[in-house]
Amino acid sequence: MKNMMFLSLISIATLSCKPVNTVENLPKPLPERPKDNPENGSLTAEESKEMDELKAEITALANSEKCTNSADWKTVGLGVKACGGPVSYIAYSNKIEEKTFLEKVDLYNQKSSEYNKKYNLVSDCMLVTQPENIGCENEKPVFK
Repeated sequence: MKNMMFLSLISIATLSCKPVNTVENLPKPLPERPKDNPENGSLTAEESKEMDELKAEITALANSEKCTNSADWKTVGLGVKACGGPVSYIAYSNKIEEKTFLEKVDLYNQKSSEYNKKYNLVSDCMLVTQPENIGCENEKPVFK
């Protein structure tokens, strides 16, 4: 009888507890997050615009040279996943102002990491490996 009463109390206590995380309050993957709604864990329009503009500057610098000799090209990680590692890699020529370019990439990566923490963003946590070789096709760098 005591065992039955004990099990009943345990069952009632267990069933009456609500889980801390529900489907409604779990972090959503980036593509599902609406912009301009920081309460729900997404970038504000201003933050999103800042990141887009910085990425556009980085891409423009990276694409400012034609690829004629693959030995003149390097790669760098762009963006930071919530669980670590770069989101992607971008190729750039060593003929551009490398210091300025890498400073912009560092700033972008720093902001990406800050927003991941600020909004508790999640990512797929898949490792994106750095490309081993860069080739030139139609005067553009191509990862091989």
